[in-house]
Amino acid sequence: MKLNGEFGKTRSRISCFFTIVLLVATLGAYPVNATIYLSAEPIPSGDVVGQNALNIILSAGYPNLERWSNRLMNDCHIVQDVIDVLTANGAITTINSSNTRFLVAAGGFEAVTDPSYVFTIQDSGPNAVSAADVNVLDNALGYVLNQSGTAHFSPDNAKAYDFPLDYAVVTFAGTLSGVQAKGFFDYLGTIDPALWSGQFAGFTQIDFLNSPTNNSMLFLKPATTKQQFITGLSTAAGTTQGAAYVTLNNHGQPTTAKAGISFPGNDWIAFPNGDQYLAKLGSASPQLLSALAAIRQRHLRAVADLLDAIQKGKVDSYLNNQFRCAASH
Repeated sequence: MKLNGEFGKTRSRISCFFTIVLLVATLGAYPVNATIYLSAEPIPSGDVVGQNALNIILSAGYPNLERWSNRLMNDCHIVQDVIDVLTANGAITTINSSNTRFLVAAGGFEAVTDPSYVFTIQDSGPNAVSAADVNVLDNALGYVLNQSGTAHFSPDNAKAYDFPLDYAVVTFAGTLSGVQAKGFFDYLGTIDPALWSGQFAGFTQIDFLNSPTNNSMLFLKPATTKQQFITGLSTAAGTTQGAAYVTLNNHGQPTTAKAGISFPGNDWIAFPNGDQYLAKLGSASPQLLSALAAIRQRHLRAVADLLDAIQKGKVDSYLNNQFRCAASH
C-alpha cells in the first residue's frame, strides 16, 4: 500500500495498497493463475513515529531504504519470524515455504515510492494457503511493521475479499529495479498527475506470470474514470523503451481486469496498541500477542537506528558496517 510510505489518514483507508501485488493474466491470452498477493512495507506509519520522523526517513532515498529493508528481512528475519510465531501458536496452519514466497519490491502510492515486502501465495491445489491464513498473516504484518494499512487480493477472483478493483499491468523487457520502477511511476505523473499523485494512485512491482526477473508493475485504478486510467497508463508505457501495457482485450487493445481485494488497517491515533489488527487474528493467545509485540518493538528499534543514522549523515556506513538486529527480548 501507501501501500508504500506514509500518506496520513488516507493511508489508513487504503494503505500499503500498492505495495499490493498480483500475477495478472492478459485478458484472453493467458491461463488464470490461482495466486494471492500480499504487500506490507517496513517504512512505518507517520501516525506511529510522527510525520517529521517519517519525512526524515523518506529523505534517505529509495536505494538506501531498499538496502535497509533487505537487511531487516535477510539479516534480522523479521518477516519469517512473524510467520514462525503465527505457526507455532496455531494462528496459521497452511502457510509454508513451498506455497509462499516473499521479497523486497517497489511500491508507490500518491507520488511516493518505497520498498515493500511482497508475497506471492498459492491459493489452489493440494498445498493451497487458506484465505483465513492470508488474512491473519496480513494483519499480523501490519501490526508488527507499524503500518496504517496493508493489502492482499486475488487477481483471478473479483468476488474474493472485501470488494473488486480494476487493475492493469505494465511489463518491462529484461529486469526491472526498484529505482527503475520508481522512475516509470514518476514519468507517469508527467502524462497524467491523477495517476501519480491523485487519490489512491499507485503500483506494486510483481513477478508477472511467474517471471524470475520481477519485471512488471501492477497498477490499481485510482479515483479516476476507467478510460482515463487506461489512456494515461498505456500512453506512458507506449513512450517508454522496453515497456508494454499487457492487460489487453481479445482484440489486443488496452483494457483492465478485476481483482478481489482487502485493505486491513489500523488507526494508530484512535487505537495506539494496534487493536484493529489484533482483533483480526482470531482467538490469539497471550503468548502469541506477547511474541508479536516483541517483534513490533524490534521493528521500532530498527526504525530508530535508521533515523539516527540519517540525522547524523552516516546512512552508508550504517547500512554497510554498523547495521545490527535488535534482540528478540
